[in-house]
Amino acid sequence: MIWIKSSLFVLIIVTVKYIFKFVNDYGDKCINNMKELIDFTNYLKLYSCQMKMSYEEIFLKYSYKNESVKNTCSVMLEELEHGKNKSELESLMKNSIRTPEEFNKSFADILDYYGSTYSDALDNKLCYSLKEMESVMKKFENSHNEKKNLNNRISILVGCLTAVIFI
Repeated sequence: MIWIKSSLFVLIIVTVKYIFKFVNDYGDKCINNMKELIDFTNYLKLYSCQMKMSYEEIFLKYSYKNESVKNTCSVMLEELEHGKNKSELESLMKNSIRTPEEFNKSFADILDYYGSTYSDALDNKLCYSLKEMESVMKKFENSHNEKKNLNNRISILVGCLTAVIFI
C-alpha cells in the first residue's frame, strides 16, 4: 500500500511539473521566433546593403528554421510589393508568432524605409531596427527567465501540495 501511495505522490509531482513546463515553453518559442527575426534582419542588412540584392531574392535565399517566421517574412514581401501596411504585418506577428508589440513595431518599421536606394542610409536604419529589436528581446528574455524560475519553484510546491491533498 505504501508503494502505491509513494508512486502516486511522485506521479502527481511529475505531472504538475510538466504542466508548468508547457507554460514555460510558450515564452521559449517566442524568444526563438524573435531571435530568428533578428537573424533574418541581419541577413537582410548584409545582402541588401552590401550585395544590393532585392528583398525577394533575400527572402528566397534565407533558410528559415520556423514556418511561422517564413510566413511573416512572406507577408512583409507582399506588403512591400502592394502597399506597405504595417498594421497588417504587426497583427500577423502578434497572432502567429506571438512576439511583443514593441518588437513587432520595430520589425514592421523596416517596411517604411526598405527599398531606399542609398545603401548607407538603409544600413543605418536597419542597424537602428536591429538594436531596438535586440533590446526588446533582451527585456522579454530577462522577464521570461524570472517567470520561468518562479514557475519551476512553484511547480514543485504545487505538486507536493496536490499530492498530499489527494493522498
